[in-house]
Order: sequence, then C-alpha cells, then structure tokens
Amino acid sequence: MSQEHYVIVGNGVTANAAADVLRERDPEARITMISDEFHLFYHRFKLPAFLLGEASESSLCVHPVSYYRERNIRLRLGQEVVRVELDRKILYLKHMEKVSFTRLLLALGGKPHIPEVHYPYRNRFSTFKTLDDARLLRSHLESIRSIVIAGGDLVSMRFATSLAKTGRRVTMILASEAFWPLELTDTIREDCIRSLTAKGIDVVDSDRIIGVDSSDEQNFEVRTDKGLTLACQYVGAFFGWKPQVDFLLRSGLDIDRGILVDEYLRTNFDTVFAAGDCAQVYNPLIRNYWVSIGWPNAERLGRVAGENMAGGALEAGLAPQSALEVEGIQACTSWWREHGSD
Repeated sequence: MSQEHYVIVGNGVTANAAADVLRERDPEARITMISDEFHLFYHRFKLPAFLLGEASESSLCVHPVSYYRERNIRLRLGQEVVRVELDRKILYLKHMEKVSFTRLLLALGGKPHIPEVHYPYRNRFSTFKTLDDARLLRSHLESIRSIVIAGGDLVSMRFATSLAKTGRRVTMILASEAFWPLELTDTIREDCIRSLTAKGIDVVDSDRIIGVDSSDEQNFEVRTDKGLTLACQYVGAFFGWKPQVDFLLRSGLDIDRGILVDEYLRTNFDTVFAAGDCAQVYNPLIRNYWVSIGWPNAERLGRVAGENMAGGALEAGLAPQSALEVEGIQACTSWWREHGSD
C-alpha cells in the first residue's frame, strides 16, 4: 500500500491532467483535489456559448463525478485553502480543517485583475471568468442592450463577438496590457480593430476609462480620458488574470508575480510543485522565467507535474507559441500585469 498522499489545490485543466498521471503512476496512492469552486471541471472557453443559450450547462462539464470515483480521486469542491505550513506539510481550509500531504501541487489558476487606477469604481465592473459569472449575466441578459468592454484578451474577444451577434451594441476600449505576453504592435492593433469592426463592434482606441457612474444597479455611464460618455447596462473588465497566491505570501515559497518553480516545476520546497497560471517556470536555456498561456500549455504542464511528483524528472521546456487566432483576431489569453493604468 502506497504511503503517498498527493494533494492538488485546483480543479482546472492543470490539476486534472496531473491527477490523471498520478493515478497512472501510483495506483494505490491517496489523491485529493481541493477547489474553492463548487462546480465540476468545466470548459471555460464554452462560457460565451452557454451565456447565449447555444450550449447547455451539462455540456460544459469535462468529467462527471463518476470519473473521479472510478479513479479513486477524492474531489473536495467549495473548499478554500487559506493557510499553509509547508515545512510541516499541512494545509488549512477556511473552516480550519487540517489536510496533511506528502506531495503537493499548487494549480491555483488566476482571478480577474482590476488595475489599481480603477479601484474607486471597481464594484461597477463585472467579470466573466467562472460559471457563476456566466449564470449571473445570463439571468438578466434580456435587460441588457448596450455593453462596454475594457480589455482585449482572448476571453474578451470571444465575449464581445458572441454578444454582438445578438444585435446588442458592444463597445470595446482596447487595453494594451491585456494582450500580454503578446506585444500589441501597430500591426496587431490595426488587425484587431478591423476584425472587431467588421463584426459590428465599436472600438475605442488610444483612450482609457477614468470613471464609471451609476444612477442605479442596471444603468451605467462610462467616462473616458478623451471625453467620451458611454451609456450601457454592463461594464466588462478584461485586464487579464492575476494568480491566486495571496494566501501564500508568508509561506516561505519563492514568489515574484507568481510562484517561482524550476524546470521540473518544483518550488523551493522539494515536495511542493506549482503549474499552470499561478507559476513562473524557469528555463535554463534562456535563463529566465515564462508563464503558461492557454489550455494546451496548462494541460502539458499538469502532466509534467504529475510525472515529477511521482518521481520522474521531466523538464517543462519552453512554452509553445502564445499567440492565438480567434474569430480572425490574433490575440492571447492574458496572464496578469501589475500596471496601474489601462
């Protein structure tokens, strides 16, 4: 009987890929996945289709409960990890339950980033990252006729083009940092504007939001630096992601913007690994760190993490090309930035 207890914090593509490999490599070990979301692993890129009623909620699910039961993987949903004692190999859940581990994978993902310059009116921004976000917007979509989107990442492109197809007025205020790590060159900017405009989206370029006013909970006025006032019923914030590592800041882990890991996805604690959106992966060839962008990278890193947690020595290597082509627009899924302006 294996004495290992592999604990994975997360329930996205990285976490699930790692769990699959661990079960393959160590059939008798205990495997526990802990997620602060209450939902099963689902396709986030299908959320715009779900929003418009083109996809059912059940079709979003990647693995049913039976998948985990058959593989003897304990899945704990709606459980938030709030503190860690990595030297003692203990996690603390929000209700102060202790969970011990022998090896740990942090596959925490990211949360929508709101630049500090927008903090005074941040509560008037809406985000579109989770199934709960999609459910909430879907519940009052009929009353929304005009939408303002600040951003420019892959998610916002899908979101904007989907809503524009319904006849709603969609205005996008391009935020250059939302394209990171893809540089928003003049060529990409022009292609982006041309493609969005062709799809019926109003594009505001070289401008920035300086305020969001609200007369009630359903109507907003977005003010820009160049004097525009845009009336709408929904203000979407798409400034990229920020890794959910705040609870780890005093844990002893090496953290820059994300968790620093070596080429084997190991942190500065030998039995603790990190992968996916929350990690900065070192590559000795370029002597620098890179970040995971998109589903294929995240899945690959999950499998590498699983192999190495089980005793392997696979190198993560370099990230594949991060630029993606979506709806005729070259864009990327942003990680996050710490800049205070859009």
